Amino acid sequence: MNPIRVADVEFDSGAGDERLAAVSRDLSATALDVPAILATATSSLSRIRKATWVAVIMNADPGTSRVVAADVDAPAVADYIHTYVAALFEPGRTPTAGLSQQVIESGTAIFNPGVQYDEFVKVLSENGRAFIQANPPPVEVKSVGVLMVPMRVGGATIGTLGMLDWRRDPLLVEADVAWVQAVADRVALSLEHARLVATTHDRLERMDLIRAIALANRYGQDLRLTLRVIVEQVTARLVIDAADILLMSEAGSELVVVASAGFRSPSPPDYRLSVDADMPAPSTARPHVDHLADLDRAGRNPRRSLFAREGFQTVLRVPLHARNKLLGMLEIYNRSLVDWDQDWLDFFEMLGDLAGVAIDYAVLTSPSEAGHRGTGAPQPELSDLETEMLRLIVEGFTNLEISERLHRSANTIKFHVRRILEKTSTSNRTELARRATREGWL
Repeated sequence: MNPIRVADVEFDSGAGDERLAAVSRDLSATALDVPAILATATSSLSRIRKATWVAVIMNADPGTSRVVAADVDAPAVADYIHTYVAALFEPGRTPTAGLSQQVIESGTAIFNPGVQYDEFVKVLSENGRAFIQANPPPVEVKSVGVLMVPMRVGGATIGTLGMLDWRRDPLLVEADVAWVQAVADRVALSLEHARLVATTHDRLERMDLIRAIALANRYGQDLRLTLRVIVEQVTARLVIDAADILLMSEAGSELVVVASAGFRSPSPPDYRLSVDADMPAPSTARPHVDHLADLDRAGRNPRRSLFAREGFQTVLRVPLHARNKLLGMLEIYNRSLVDWDQDWLDFFEMLGDLAGVAIDYAVLTSPSEAGHRGTGAPQPELSDLETEMLRLIVEGFTNLEISERLHRSANTIKFHVRRILEKTSTSNRTELARRATREGWL
């Protein structure tokens, strides 16, 4: 086989270490971003070993995956694969199926040095075969070599990396499996690093958001200002394109849009939605995710024209509760498909409770509401110190931060936290914060 030259470095066909080093060098110069890492890895590989390279990484919902393809010498082939995926599935949410699913479930590579093109097409779905028949590939393909390996990190498989060798020059050989597997594991490590960095950043932003809304709860007595703070903080601190808040009408049958941020076009003032007809039942109890294409198909999108102008693809609805009552809804929009995982949904549930209490407090302390305050759930009997500690726990402070803020020892804070949990019949800080905000203990 002829040697391969990449970036002035010559590789022999069996020089797996050099190939791994070349990909690693490219990855080291790439931003810690999952799509960027996948694009860099597949492009780098297609320069090192001429083929169409395809990376598949599972989403938070492992039933769907993100697919990235590259072929630097035949970009039309990579574009064809992206068009194929987009035509059959929603971008970024390709079902984890077929060869990728086999590799992920077995944890072992698939290697076939050559299969006739017609036989290769037969393994595709009926819709896939129909697409190829209507849209032939941009190059003539007689046979295809296939190599696909798992991307592994920390004992888990997070996706697959593979090549479609339609050029057949040089031919795929079994020795290729080892070096492609080494590269796949290196790519997986970069992807995991990117995800950990993103998670850390997200957690810091969540903490800042909770503290900002808690501050509005403590000092805000103007309802409109409180609503504005909530939507602006949500869109500024999280990876969210737009947000609005809808409050329940006095009759309890409608939700009225009262604050928004991030929208490119204005919605009608005081826009009203029917609770029964326009709101999915699950979204009034817990945070609920919808992809707007699904809502359109089901005919459950009353603001279809507005969302089409905005280009929204995902909506997350978060109920706002206080004193065991539904006050309204926080709606969060993205112009891309987002699969919020359970960790995020739990966070948004807590955020909804905290925002609900901030809104309830603003209503109760406004002059127009004097003398009309309702009664919440029975408040636990806490000392002044324990009440202040509870407020700081709700705002997201750690025991160490509370100790420093209240000038008490760490052991004293631990003792009082246990006492608060006992008095409130809660099992952990998360449950404590949720009940305190929802039942109006502060």
